Amino acid sequence: MKKSAISWRSIVLLLLVPVFFYSCTASRPVIETGVQPGIDAGAEPGGEAGEQSAIEGGAAVEAVDETEVEPGVDVEVASGVEAEVTPPVEPTSGLRVIGEVEPVTLMTPGITMPARIDTGATTSSLDASDIKRFERDGKKWVRFMVTDRRSGEKKQMECPLSRSVKIKRHGEESLERPVVKVKAMMGDVELVREFSLTDRSEFEYQILIGRNVLEGEFVVDVNRKNVTSPMSEK
Repeated sequence: MKKSAISWRSIVLLLLVPVFFYSCTASRPVIETGVQPGIDAGAEPGGEAGEQSAIEGGAAVEAVDETEVEPGVDVEVASGVEAEVTPPVEPTSGLRVIGEVEPVTLMTPGITMPARIDTGATTSSLDASDIKRFERDGKKWVRFMVTDRRSGEKKQMECPLSRSVKIKRHGEESLERPVVKVKAMMGDVELVREFSLTDRSEFEYQILIGRNVLEGEFVVDVNRKNVTSPMSEK
């Protein structure tokens, strides 16, 4: 009997060839189109995977800390950079800052009342009643009453007459007002200044401070009140 030309070993090898070929094909990595080898397609740019890939490729990547700043929000100045600070009030040498309303103390009667600061007025004005002129030792004097609206207390004052001023009124007769020098205190400044005496009962403030008190002593910040001393206006 004649032996077969193909032995059983050859048959086994022939059967194993397709299996070997399939296993080699399945083990090869699948590379998607447009994705470079060595970079994870699911990693976000700038993430840990991206930074690591850049470092492995030889390019050192420096992480940048970006901070979102809302409009109108101050940004902290980095260390070593000095920020320019604008003072709330421009400094004026030798002049004290006061607001549009300040407490004023009349020294002789000892009455303190809120005063309106008016840079447009030349001479200061004081609320007075029962104004009477008289002579003392051959000189002209003025006697008048000052009322503390808070307590209702009335105090009499007597001062030498400095001068008189005429107030012209539209369609009415002119008024003559006596002007006297009064010792007053505003803040820590003691002043002896001229005040015209008039009935200010219809006005909110009994004292009007004009330029003759402000000049050389004070600068006015109209956005503030009671700078020299806290005081309720009620």
